[in-house]
Amino acid sequence: MGKLKTEWTAKAKTQLKQIHDYLKYEKKTPQGAANVKADLIQASKGVTYAEQYQKDDINPNYRRIVVRHYKLIYKEEKGKIIILRIFDTLRNPERLMDENE
Repeated sequence: MGKLKTEWTAKAKTQLKQIHDYLKYEKKTPQGAANVKADLIQASKGVTYAEQYQKDDINPNYRRIVVRHYKLIYKEEKGKIIILRIFDTLRNPERLMDENE
């Protein structure tokens, strides 16, 4: 079975850029920023079937991929994996729940 096509929502793309920019410019770790970005993208491309990863604890209608301390939230739609959001799991979980759509 081949990997499913992956698409990122505008929100997820923005969050990926924010994570990258934060690590690169605020934490001053350009190589770390590139590595985290690459790891997140690679993980999203590694989904071979929609139920491969666990249901999300906050919203069980979605699934999650955990990479380092980030959580990629996704759903399957028309044979594609749609990356909806990226959460930093070091943040307050109650705040994440408030932001979850």
